[in-house]
Formats: sequence, structure tokens, C-alpha cells
Amino acid sequence: MNRRNLLGVAAAVTVMMLLGEVADAQQYPTKPIKLIVPFGAGSTADVIARLIGNSVGAEFGQQFVIENKPGAGGTIGGADAARAPNDGYTLVLGTVASHAVGPLSMQGVTYDPIADFAPITMIADAPAIMVVHPSVPASNLAEFIAYVKKEGNLNYASAGTGTTTHLAGEALKVKAGINLTHVPYKAVGQAITDIVSGEVKMMFYQVPSVKQFIDTGKLKAIAVTTAKPIASMPNVPTIATTYPGFDFSAWFGIMAPAGTPKPILEKLHAAILSAMNTPEMKKQLEAQGLVASGIGPDQFAAMMKEAMPRWKETIEAAGTKTR
Repeated sequence: MNRRNLLGVAAAVTVMMLLGEVADAQQYPTKPIKLIVPFGAGSTADVIARLIGNSVGAEFGQQFVIENKPGAGGTIGGADAARAPNDGYTLVLGTVASHAVGPLSMQGVTYDPIADFAPITMIADAPAIMVVHPSVPASNLAEFIAYVKKEGNLNYASAGTGTTTHLAGEALKVKAGINLTHVPYKAVGQAITDIVSGEVKMMFYQVPSVKQFIDTGKLKAIAVTTAKPIASMPNVPTIATTYPGFDFSAWFGIMAPAGTPKPILEKLHAAILSAMNTPEMKKQLEAQGLVASGIGPDQFAAMMKEAMPRWKETIEAAGTKTR
């Protein structure tokens, strides 16, 4: 067979494969879909998964089976999802923990968070805010940095080592060239109690948990950790205004194993967007303090790739890398 004939056969096979994928997507789904949640029941990720699953399942006429696989910062569930068949019947509710911080910092993680997954839709961001006790004589980031340099050191609280709130503090420490001592808490409620009492002077945490204390003057808002200002606190500037590229919000998104046919990914994206536009979903996202996204596969993949070097740099600077 000559080269021209070989090329013709190859082209025909490619066309047939593409037509097959389109036909599969038109029929999809023909059975229940499993959605792995790498965190426990009742977590923010679990709440999002069940809301999305109920809505999308109703649209498809198929059940979404939520399977909680918590442990190791989300990497146990992430590994199960990476090993699943790439036929669109196993998905994962990925987060910045399971698909950035965990794989970069923990030993024994068996998957690549970029290469082994096909992003479908980023559901939402969980913006955090930097707050200080009123005894800190600073009302903005510049004044805060000047104060810490003058004092020589300041303790800050987080929800635990390796969390986005911890890494945000370490990133600020490096960017601003200041001394900050991390005080990790097992329970964020205790951390909030201690900063309100003045036991610690600064922390980063999600807006809904600290907004009431800001509104009553028990804490001062200094800056938000997102790249852009957040709607619920539009007058609070971003740290990125001073340090471009600073963005430490926690995100939640739905993914499939790598190699899942693109027509199926696109069909899932459309259905998830439809679910996100329901009044119930909007209400629940707002109640969780989340900022809805809805970006599609290509944008989601690009966002993850762009963010990985920043997470890696911060993890190494924080000394939380374990492999």
C-alpha cells in the first residue's frame, strides 16, 4: 500500500472515531454516573456535589451516585478518579487541595493532577480575606507591612498546615519580606475565637466565617486573597494590587479521567451550567460564601496549569513539602 493510500486509511479511521465519539455523546448517559468527592459528607465539596448531581441527574434522567472518599488532603479520592475508565461515567469533584496542594506536597500521590484529568467545569471560588485584631495599628496592607517590619515578627493563624489560608500567609511573608510565624489550628472555630480575643493578631480565612466580626468592629479587614475584588466586600482591596499574581482562593470543579471524549465533556459542561443557573444552586453557593464560576474545559485546564508553579513555589517556601 503506497503512502497516499495509507494516509487515506488513517484519515478515514480518524473520521470514524470522531463520528463514534459524537454518537456516544448523543446517547450519553445510558446508566448512572458516579461522582467521587475526595472529602467527607457535609464538607463544602460534598454539598456542591450533591446539588450539582441532583440537578444534572434530573436533566439526564440518570442517577448521580455521590461517593465520598476522604483522606490525605483529597488525594485518596483523586487517585481513585484518575484510575477510573474514561467513558464519562466516573467524575470527581476536584479542589485546589486534591488537584494542587496535595499532589505537590504529599508523599505517595500516584496521579498527576494535570495530565491525568480532563477538566469539565470550575464551579466556584472560595475567596479568603486577611483580617487583623483591632489592636494592630494598620488599616491597609502597606500599613500592616510597615508595622510588622517595625515589630520584627507577628503570629498568624490558619485552619491547618498546608491549607490555602496557611500558604497565603507564607506567600505574603515571602513577597513582603516580613517575619510571620504560622500558628496552625485543628479547628478553625478556635482560631477565630483566638484572633477575636487578640491571642493571635492576624489570619486568612473565608469571608462568611469572619464577616460578622468585621461588621461589628471586632476584626479589621486588610485585603482579599483573590485576583479581583469580591462582590460581598467591594471596598476591600486585593493583595494582588500590591503583589501582582497573588491569588490564593480555593476552587471547586468537576473533572473526568484524561481521555474522556470531548463531546461528552461538552455535554456535561452544558448540563452543569444549567444546574448552576437554578435559584436553589445560586442560593446555596452564596450561603457557602462561594463565587460562582462556570468556566468550561479549556479555560479550566489553562487556569490549573497557570496556577501550579505558584503553588509549588509557595509550598517549597513554606517548608510543607514532604516529598
